[in-house]
Amino acid sequence: MSLLKLSTQLLKECDDCIIRFETYREIDKDPDFFNDVKPHAYQIDALLQEWEELVRKWIQTKRPKYVHPTQVDSLEESMKQFIVQSYYKGTSKKRFLKSVHSSKYTIETIIQAIREVGDEFA
Repeated sequence: MSLLKLSTQLLKECDDCIIRFETYREIDKDPDFFNDVKPHAYQIDALLQEWEELVRKWIQTKRPKYVHPTQVDSLEESMKQFIVQSYYKGTSKKRFLKSVHSSKYTIETIIQAIREVGDEFA
C-alpha cells in the first residue's frame, strides 16, 4: 500500500476515534475488551507498523522540510494510546482531544509533504 494511502487511513482513524469516544460517552457503556478493543487495536498497530516503515524510508530518501523521525515516534506512540482510550468514557476529554489533534496535524503535514516531494513507495 502507498504511503499516501496509509497516511490517509490513519487520518481517518483519528476522526473515527473522536466519534467513538463521543459515542461511548453518550451511551455510557463500557466496551468488551476482547471483542472490540483488542482486535481493533491490533489492526491499527499493524497499519501503524507498515506506515512507520514506509515513512522512515521516505524521510530518509526525500528529506522533506517539515517532517522528522522524532515526529513519527511521537505519532506512533500517541496513536496506540488514544485508540484504546477512545473506547473508555473515563478518559480525560481534554487530553484525549489534544493527542488526537496533534496526531492529525502531524499526519496532515506528512500528506502535504508527500504531495509536494512525491511518494516513491506508491
